[in-house]
Amino acid sequence: MQTSVVETLKAAGLYKETGRIEEQMLKSILPNGEVREHKMAEIDYHDLKIFADELDIALKLQNPLVQSLFAKNAVGILSLVRVINVESASGFKGAVGSGRQLDTILLRAEQFQDPGAGATTPRTSWIRPIGAIATVVFIQSTTDTGVELAMGTTEGIAILGFANPAAALCVDAVQINYIGQQYNVQNLDFELANPFIGDSIMELKQPLYIYPQETASVSVRYYRAGTDELRPIGLWVKMATNLRAIATS
Repeated sequence: MQTSVVETLKAAGLYKETGRIEEQMLKSILPNGEVREHKMAEIDYHDLKIFADELDIALKLQNPLVQSLFAKNAVGILSLVRVINVESASGFKGAVGSGRQLDTILLRAEQFQDPGAGATTPRTSWIRPIGAIATVVFIQSTTDTGVELAMGTTEGIAILGFANPAAALCVDAVQINYIGQQYNVQNLDFELANPFIGDSIMELKQPLYIYPQETASVSVRYYRAGTDELRPIGLWVKMATNLRAIATS
């Protein structure tokens, strides 16, 4: 099981001290077969090295299965960074970045809205009571309940899977909406996942990348009442100027 972002990028020829990688085009396919293209900016290889080194540091104390998800998808996340850099145009400088330079932050509850309290109420925890069987928009717009979350011109999100440390699970399916189109429902078989390790982690069949000026939402199915602790595994890429408010960044 590969758990190193650095080693993944070395294997892909993307971990170097010097030089630049040229501008390229990235293609993605929507559920209806439509092909979308995104421009990936030219960028210093040293910036890609900063990205890999810092992400591995951030993941060092995470579960090896979580580390493996990031390592497996490192090239895709790096492509997301380069798409965002088309508009930010200042490269990726990570922890020492400033101004329009890019950095990443692992996903946490305060960044999303509470699906039980409406779109304008940030979560205070991933833990929330589920009173009845229901389908709930788990990740949504910050301003309109049930509407897809929208990215600005210099940000993007990668969601690779979900973790659920709840003792008694009450969620069993997830569905992604991306730019107004529905992906197929995917089971979240947490009760069968990793029983010998004690961690319930499920990988998405296809990682969700929300590129700049795109929208997406995530709906989940609660099949019984209980206490839910579902949380996404992924990160948010932002400009340094948007990572200076500790409560909301």
